[in-house]
Amino acid sequence: MDKDFLKGKRIAITALELENKEHRGISAVIKSTISILSKYGAEIYLITSFEKIIKSNNKSEKEINSIFIKEIYNFLNLGRDHRNIFNASKKYKFKIIIQLLFSYFILLTNKFLLKYKLYEVENNLNHNTNLKTRYLKKVKGFISVRDIFHLCRLRSMRLLIKDPILNINIKDIDLVISSSPLSIKKENPENAQIIQLIHDALPIQISNHPENPKIFYNRLKDAHKNSNCIYVSEESKKVVRKIINIKGSDRKLDQIIYPMPSLDIELLEKAFYISSMRSINKPYILFNSSIEERKKVENAINYFLCSNLPKRNFLLCIAGKLQENKYCQYIKKISKNHKDILLLDYVSELEKAWLYLNTSLLISTSSSEGFGIPILDALSLNLSSIATKIPSHVEIKKLSKLNNINLLSHHKKKYWIENLNKVKIFELDNNYSKRQRINHYKNMINNLEKNYLSSIKMFLNID
Repeated sequence: MDKDFLKGKRIAITALELENKEHRGISAVIKSTISILSKYGAEIYLITSFEKIIKSNNKSEKEINSIFIKEIYNFLNLGRDHRNIFNASKKYKFKIIIQLLFSYFILLTNKFLLKYKLYEVENNLNHNTNLKTRYLKKVKGFISVRDIFHLCRLRSMRLLIKDPILNINIKDIDLVISSSPLSIKKENPENAQIIQLIHDALPIQISNHPENPKIFYNRLKDAHKNSNCIYVSEESKKVVRKIINIKGSDRKLDQIIYPMPSLDIELLEKAFYISSMRSINKPYILFNSSIEERKKVENAINYFLCSNLPKRNFLLCIAGKLQENKYCQYIKKISKNHKDILLLDYVSELEKAWLYLNTSLLISTSSSEGFGIPILDALSLNLSSIATKIPSHVEIKKLSKLNNINLLSHHKKKYWIENLNKVKIFELDNNYSKRQRINHYKNMINNLEKNYLSSIKMFLNID
């Protein structure tokens, strides 16, 4: 397939999840999307709700642009936990309500058309990024739309009578990708097409999810009504279409586009030369995921403690942000008196690369996934893995005939322990095997890219 079709194409991606303080699964998908599209010549723009009021007195357009870019880099480097701040701070809640009332009035005045302003990143400027925001080096610019994500949410809550309209001129942008379902649409054919990425229906399927199921249902419904959609797995497509009652194959462009692994080849190469991380100096098995009830972290801990791994001097490393909630407190409690269980909390991208590169095994006890990025990451390195036999993990296993993924029913504790007892030690100084893992990653990436690029090509209407 000709991979030059992306050269010069301008693709805008919503940055909703990238604006968060903590980057989780969807953020990893966005970053890998930015990476592959920019790798083959596309110019990437991020659609952000960030708006910097810059007084134009005695300032040129270039100076205003430079100020905005500097401020948004700082904003994305820090991130913001809107949900927690909103729930914890009455002052912030009041401020947001007043802000949204003003934005709602402007939206009504503009007949629900969202106004946007495009800012270019100048090539000769060096902006500060950290490991979390390394993706910004591949971003050509930003499209600022005042309160776009809040307004879309108000529509999902049905507090707006119509969908906000994002009519981005085709002269500015060739394609818009919404990184998660939004209640938004475009009206005019001369404006950039919007496609929406659908990860799962978990807020509807499981209890205690932070997203309101009714609001999320409306998000899914609106996304399918207004746009073509891309699903991250066959299972997600089947489940979501059933929930919102889409029958048959009348939507030819609705298709699967498997996410790319979240690991970064440059960081894997850098991790190759690091002998130890977080004072880990003996063999370990890795659990890498958000720490929430559906991940069944307690099962991973229980299986580990019941196996022979502690006696064989293994560690269980649990990498994932520990939130201030009852479930995370429970995980801390059951791990407290076990020195061979390391709760690593949030890990940087470099630390994650090192943990994957050096682990003896990846374990995933999750009861449900839209896709399952940790298992995809393990597959990309050809790591030994034990995971729950859920549809998304079955799909990932099928991506490569040469895999070391063992899928088990979550009810079969005996089999989990038996498989853990058979884990072979991966020595931290085994550079030969680590190099093999990196080489396997490079080959796997090349295979996954073909599917990804062919799907994007279809949406750009290129023969």
